Amino acid sequence: MPYELCDYLEIDAAEAARQWRAILSREPASRQETFRPIEVVLCFGLFRLLNPRSFGGGNIHKLPPQALALASVFRRTPSSVVNKMLNLSFDRQHGGRAEPEVFLRLSTEPERFLRLYLTILEAARGLGLGEDQVPDYLGAWQGTRLLGQEELGEREVGLALRERQDEPATRQLREWFGDGPTERIVEQRVRLGQHRFASAVLLCFEHRCGFCGFSPEGLGASGLLIASHIKPWAACGSERERLDPTNGIAACPTHDRAFDAGLLTVNGGYRIHRARGLQARLADRVTESFFGAGVLGERLVWGAGQEGPRRVYLEYHREHVFERVG
Repeated sequence: MPYELCDYLEIDAAEAARQWRAILSREPASRQETFRPIEVVLCFGLFRLLNPRSFGGGNIHKLPPQALALASVFRRTPSSVVNKMLNLSFDRQHGGRAEPEVFLRLSTEPERFLRLYLTILEAARGLGLGEDQVPDYLGAWQGTRLLGQEELGEREVGLALRERQDEPATRQLREWFGDGPTERIVEQRVRLGQHRFASAVLLCFEHRCGFCGFSPEGLGASGLLIASHIKPWAACGSERERLDPTNGIAACPTHDRAFDAGLLTVNGGYRIHRARGLQARLADRVTESFFGAGVLGERLVWGAGQEGPRRVYLEYHREHVFERVG
């Protein structure tokens, strides 16, 4: 049956429970049924965990466990969940107009999305569906807050729009919605990608500053640890570079800003270097308290068993950013 936009945006507890019962009554993989609104809302939330363009037949089994769990409880294949995400974000010229419209509304109204998500999750729990079947995948990211957004200013968003303006999918969106909504859809794709990048970088560094080891865990304050690019976002030549977590470092705000400003860099052996001007200021007690040997480590540190920053990105930083930014 066709659904209207309001069917996705106005789900109450009774309706969520009704849809869950219908989903649970399906025969596994008997035939492909239309995605119900609660399935679409949960698929939208998965953008915080994965880039659907990165998964196909050869690696579909490598989807995050939360996505595999949802596919199972939906009685669907994992690839059908990925295809629904691609239709929602309209990253390829397939699907209809309704899905990118849902994507746009849920992206730009995060509080509405959170209410829907919690209603759907509560209804699932009321029917006995536990965390292993319908995981609370937003809990790890403090609700709808997107990470890493401090890197995305007007320049970066404008660059992304220019890069995608001639894609067939973008042209189709313009025919349907006009320039403004189309630009917001493209922007939200970029912001969700940046969230995934930042999440992966923070995980790699075990939520600690790679320069000084500071961890904000348990302090209950946001913004005390930043995951940003080594090779700047706007300088990256492809989406692969921009989304590559080995192009990132997690740092406290002071050391993150110093790295971005060219006052700190890291060599190929992961040794931390100070700019000459900063080195000359270490006699100052306050400067020394932020950048002295007792604060900065000798080498960048990340989590055991994790893949650290790639040297090619560190080389770019030393050649183009270190001691060159005003």
